[in-house]
Amino acid sequence: MTKPENVKCPECDGEMVSRTGKYGVFWGCKKFPECKGTRDSQGRSKADREMEKVNKEIDKDDKDSAMSGFSFNKKSDPIWKQMK
Repeated sequence: MTKPENVKCPECDGEMVSRTGKYGVFWGCKKFPECKGTRDSQGRSKADREMEKVNKEIDKDDKDSAMSGFSFNKKSDPIWKQMK
């Protein structure tokens, strides 16, 4: 778990405290209930986690593209043979 002095609230930039909830340990804003800012146990905000998801999808799409793993073999390519 990240140290508290390194964790700032994503909503109000205030201090956060370690809390335990239904799904485990998380960081919650010290100003709760006025501020509902939270971070996961690793110090990532919801926006950070969403960005990680998007980046993983982009990486996955890149790997699944039509040219992924494409290798050109001059010996077996019929067009290359015609060009000789």
